[in-house]
Amino acid sequence: MKPQVAIKIPNDSSVAKAASIIRKIEKDLSIADISRRIKDSDYLLSYDMSSEKGVNNIIRCYNEFLKLGITPSLFEHDRPASIDLLKNLSNTYKEISDEIDAEMEAEDEE
Repeated sequence: MKPQVAIKIPNDSSVAKAASIIRKIEKDLSIADISRRIKDSDYLLSYDMSSEKGVNNIIRCYNEFLKLGITPSLFEHDRPASIDLLKNLSNTYKEISDEIDAEMEAEDEE
């Protein structure tokens, strides 16, 4: 199994509120599936930890849930994780991407 980052919300959370956030990120996920995942305390979303887009989707989802008064839980490798860990990971991916872009530009100028 690949290392993953994931998000859950309490099983008594509003399905409608959760669906409005999740469907912005994963359009193909049905409301019935979102409802089942909430009721079963399953991960709503999970992504490969090496996916910059996936990590950013989890961060976005986390922030949107907080705005609606829903307290999400984050996970890394099936262990509780903090938003700071995911933000640091996202920043690391951005720094690496910026370095690669700068190296490629330097090579093009040679």
